[in-house]
Amino acid sequence: MSAATVIAPARTRFAITLAGRGDDAELRALLRDNPMNGSMQVTFEREPDFFAACTIRGSFHQVGVGRELESGRIVGLGTRSIAEAFVNGRAVPFGWLSDLRLAPAYRGGTLVARGYRFLRQLHGDSRAELYGTMIFHDNQTALRTIAATRAGLPAYHDLGVMHCPGINLRRRKPAIAADCEIIRGRRELLPEIVDCLNRNNARKQFAPVHDVESFLHGNRWRDFQPLDFYVARRNDQVVGVIGRWDQSAFKQTRVISYGKRLRWMVPAANAVQSLLGAPAFPEPGQYVPFFYVSFIAVDQDDRGVFRALLREVYNGGVGSSFRYAMVGLHERDPLLTVLQEYSLTPFAGRLFCVCFADGEPAFRNLDDRVPYVEAATL
Repeated sequence: MSAATVIAPARTRFAITLAGRGDDAELRALLRDNPMNGSMQVTFEREPDFFAACTIRGSFHQVGVGRELESGRIVGLGTRSIAEAFVNGRAVPFGWLSDLRLAPAYRGGTLVARGYRFLRQLHGDSRAELYGTMIFHDNQTALRTIAATRAGLPAYHDLGVMHCPGINLRRRKPAIAADCEIIRGRRELLPEIVDCLNRNNARKQFAPVHDVESFLHGNRWRDFQPLDFYVARRNDQVVGVIGRWDQSAFKQTRVISYGKRLRWMVPAANAVQSLLGAPAFPEPGQYVPFFYVSFIAVDQDDRGVFRALLREVYNGGVGSSFRYAMVGLHERDPLLTVLQEYSLTPFAGRLFCVCFADGEPAFRNLDDRVPYVEAATL
């Protein structure tokens, strides 16, 4: 899609426009070289192809970049994606804002405000009224600035905490008996799986709309196969599903360094973790070995069914190369309490509904359904 290019006055030395395939290496470098700060510094990387991860948020996506005019170097980026999601039980186009990054030397200036003016121009295509975004709790700068709804920025409406802990893959646990059978997914079950996903996602706010084709040939859910589903069946009906999704071939999280408080604790903690059979903290420079627990859908939010499904996924991960199973549930989700049965490495962020003035009526019309966001698409 074409869009106007915003060129700042000469003294600011920036142009803001859309990135293309030719910018791939530079976009990946910007993510790789600019860690997120907090109790630990981590980078969220996209090797070997930045754009490969964009497609899991929807077939329509745009990457806005701030480019230094003198050198042509990209110094900032942010993405806008649109996909069908359930809003108040109806399937509508829903946007997602993510990947906001700025090189350190350009933080604190006017580049962010100008980037949002560019976003406002892109929003003029009327593809979506509402957007979602998540800001991790460790990112206090963004919570104090971007999410504070400053003049010139769209409104950020706080929808509460998304808990995204890593389940520590320790020793196997006993299987959980439930009034259902747990089987692995297969291609011929996809229509029933998709029906289960959509009828439960319709009960949630912002949950994705699914179709069978998206799970075939890596069309949208890259590197996820029907076999990666764990399916609960009762009386020959699918009553719950969850998925195990390894994204390491196109998305990675790397630990760069630990903050002062953790720096001296990590070696001692790792010694204890080893004795307990728990995953060790990664060394600086290492990738975090994890998979996502995704596509969570359980009829009537039946905790017994969810417990049985999650236990199968957990036991399947024990003894593998993975050390964590990452799962995302909203603070109001009835299934969240099941996670207390596991050793967790906590991680969380705040979910926001973002809108410009023309989206305020739609925001005010939102009902009280519990939000659901695929943690694997963050």
